[in-house]
Amino acid sequence: MAARTIKNLEVEDWAVLEAIEKSIGSYESVPLKVIEKETSLHQDQINFRLSRLNYFGFVMRTKFGYVLNTGGLDALALNSFVKQNLISGMGSSIGMGKESDVFEVINDSGRESVIKFYRIGRTSFRSTRKNRAYVGTQDQHQWLEINIGAAQMEANGLKKAKSAGVTVPDFIARDRHAVLMSEVDGPMLYRCTPEDIKKPKALLKEILLNLRISYTKADMINGDISEFNILFDGDKPWIIDWPQFVSRSHANAAEMLHRDVDNAISYFRRKFAIDLETQKAVDYVTGKNSRLVIR
Repeated sequence: MAARTIKNLEVEDWAVLEAIEKSIGSYESVPLKVIEKETSLHQDQINFRLSRLNYFGFVMRTKFGYVLNTGGLDALALNSFVKQNLISGMGSSIGMGKESDVFEVINDSGRESVIKFYRIGRTSFRSTRKNRAYVGTQDQHQWLEINIGAAQMEANGLKKAKSAGVTVPDFIARDRHAVLMSEVDGPMLYRCTPEDIKKPKALLKEILLNLRISYTKADMINGDISEFNILFDGDKPWIIDWPQFVSRSHANAAEMLHRDVDNAISYFRRKFAIDLETQKAVDYVTGKNSRLVIR
């Protein structure tokens, strides 16, 4: 919706939207006087712009001022990417999860990529709204900040993993809660059939090799490995989703690594009856053993 609407926004609309965004860390609901100060626009002009932004679903009026909605943050991020000539058009949705939405995008040069918008808090908010007659807005700005932080972590994770040699999408840019990255031509592992994966043992070993590189060369543990965040292009696996990565010095590093490895093995055990002890794989990933035999 934001992509369809931003072309209709005017300079004054953007000024008001940016003024509200600037204050989300300081106000649960941004007062009109703060917006006036940030924009230097007349109050009548501001009220007109706020009415438009509210109609578009970018802001919401409360008793004490205005709250920036997720749609407003989407619009600000997309507008920034457009200004940088990184996006000129949006395609279809290629993934909607509990914590993110992913879409195909294209730029003026015809380069196709994907954009990931973080939606952490969406599920819990919907649950609360379903079970209560009224849901306050006091947490909205907090969730926006959490999503911005998650996108920053994802960007850092992609760059760090890529530089170490882990097979991950190329990071292109980040703006606010949105990450732009290269597109991988292949489905998520959980969607693959046995016919899609001709050499499951080799694929599992390649996944574990990527975890080994991540651990030994980048000092990174993904923390959320499963068949739902590994893509398979028919040749090699691609590990996606890095906002929760931790270093080896993290208090729960050993537990998280063991879970990552076990999740990867469990998928191949269920689908291909591959027999591999998790601890042996962990010893390989951590560099304790240099070889890994999969029977």
